[in-house]
Amino acid sequence: MVSNAAVALAAVAAPAGMLAGLAAARRRAGGAAITVGVPLPGQAALALIAAVAVLALGWQRAQGAPGLLGSRLGHLVLATVAVLLLTALAAAWLHSRATGRAAQAPWRHAAAMLLGALALLAGLLAAAIAWQPEEALAIAHWPFAWRFDPDLPVGTQTWRRLWLAAGLTGLALALLLAALFARRGRLVWLTAAAGLLACASWPAPQLLMTEATRTSYQRSPLAFTDRNVLQGGRLYQAHCAGCHGAQADGRGPLAAGLPAWPSVLGPALFENRLEGELHWRVAHGGDGRGGASAMPGFGAALGPDEIWQVLDYLRLRAYGVSGGMGMPAIPAPGVAVTCRDGRATTLAGLRGLPLWIGAAAASASAPNAMQEPLDPRLLTVALTWGGGYSADGNSAGADCVASGEDAWNAYALAAGVPPDALAGAQFMVDRRGWLRARRLPGAAPAWTSADNVCGPGGRMENTSAQGLGALLLAMDRAPIGIPDTRRWQ
Repeated sequence: MVSNAAVALAAVAAPAGMLAGLAAARRRAGGAAITVGVPLPGQAALALIAAVAVLALGWQRAQGAPGLLGSRLGHLVLATVAVLLLTALAAAWLHSRATGRAAQAPWRHAAAMLLGALALLAGLLAAAIAWQPEEALAIAHWPFAWRFDPDLPVGTQTWRRLWLAAGLTGLALALLLAALFARRGRLVWLTAAAGLLACASWPAPQLLMTEATRTSYQRSPLAFTDRNVLQGGRLYQAHCAGCHGAQADGRGPLAAGLPAWPSVLGPALFENRLEGELHWRVAHGGDGRGGASAMPGFGAALGPDEIWQVLDYLRLRAYGVSGGMGMPAIPAPGVAVTCRDGRATTLAGLRGLPLWIGAAAASASAPNAMQEPLDPRLLTVALTWGGGYSADGNSAGADCVASGEDAWNAYALAAGVPPDALAGAQFMVDRRGWLRARRLPGAAPAWTSADNVCGPGGRMENTSAQGLGALLLAMDRAPIGIPDTRRWQ
């Protein structure tokens, strides 16, 4: 995975070389060159290559166009690319105008100051990129009324028209650059560029994209903790269950009297809808059939964080129903823990280590996940509630213990079972805190996952320590690439 440091290194290489060349030329007595070492055309080429590299690495780091256009880190990347392109353009333009002027000291000094200022600005932006925290990847807003939808069917003719328009526009931009450097015939170049731009017929946005809101690509900023999730459940029961049903099945007591039947708020809700658009829908409401309002907006009754709590509750509930199949990855619910060596007080403090979380039984007759052999590379966390184990974790045989009703109920949601049936359930959490696999008690003894970490089809029958070792290796080989920009508890 690309880091901030890699993006910053790509951004600072060309400006550093340019500043070194400018400084060397200034120290050389009687010199007639603006820069020493790499000539201006080479400097322009290096700055152009650096701009392309920064854009490519920034694209990966920010997770595509939404992150580049909507996050603080993305804005810094785009600003750096713009400065590098301007630096390349300035170096090439100065080279084209240097004939007969290079011997003039004032002209050389002015050119050197221009290039030095641009290179220094690019270096400062690179330093800012390197120091950005993970939260800088959080998408604050989407600036357009449309967004690309990969699930939208697009015809071949539309794609052909799009690529033709893009090609004509690119050629027109090249002619504009040529006019900038041309000594003669500049009007001809500009006329040709204008003609190409006029011929570029772009398809209507509706054919390629779907409507978007400013929050479309936002994700929940809240810590994914048992308290936040369960508070979301209480808010859901108070404000949403009347229409959507206590079990989120669309069968609330008020459903029959509505102009449109309420949606089922299960796994399908998160398969093809962005979190930010769901947040917008809850806050502002939506239109039903015939223009009647199918759902009122709850922006006045619920604050932004409370809406995120409701959505996080529904996400965890949907994971419990489907095991995460077809859904975006979710973090393991954060809980307070007590560890034997005192290494952490919350689950978030254990990040960097693979975790096995098991629901320990309160009675000897219930299934007990703690009695099974485990891979020694896993840090074990026992969920306990209702007595039977002490909070220091020693009697549970686990490295850490999460005791309490909230932790137990949150993982019951993740298992998709009632709290009194959770004993014996097991979960695997990767080093970055993502919930990757689960093993339910009773009728489903195998490990299952939403991807292939449990093998083809997301199922692994080997529940021994050897099987857990294979699952651990699979998680490390296929990490979740989504940046986690939530607040840590």
